[in-house]
Amino acid sequence: MKKCVWLAIAVALLPRILSAQPRREGPPQGSERIGNISRVIADCEGRTNEFKRSLRMALDRSSLNNTSREDELNRDASRLEQAMNRVRESWNLEHNPSRTRRSVGDAIAVGQSINRTMIRRRLDPDVQRQWDIVRGELNRMAEAFELPRIRW
Repeated sequence: MKKCVWLAIAVALLPRILSAQPRREGPPQGSERIGNISRVIADCEGRTNEFKRSLRMALDRSSLNNTSREDELNRDASRLEQAMNRVRESWNLEHNPSRTRRSVGDAIAVGQSINRTMIRRRLDPDVQRQWDIVRGELNRMAEAFELPRIRW
């Protein structure tokens, strides 16, 4: 008899217990998703800006200083910064993932171009670490916008 009473209580409380549990399946929805995407964009943009500054200083101290290759790397870093600005502007304008996805793809394409150079030219270890962080942030952004994981 006692088992039946406890079972009835457990069955009655189960919906409340389950509804109190955080939901972890699927991507965040609504304002939670918007906030998450906004944070991912801000993080990626900040890391990209840091990388650009560090790259510029490292190139000035490297054998590439005053070469066309230095100019090209600086242009690529600026292109990535500009692409991230377009991502932020597009997202802030509408908070619409499908409309911002193209800008995200453009930023990723620039990142892949920089990555090819970073692999060929081993630069300052600090710049390499910062680039690794930027790559991680770009992957987070791809995931937030439901794009395929980037093959670096």
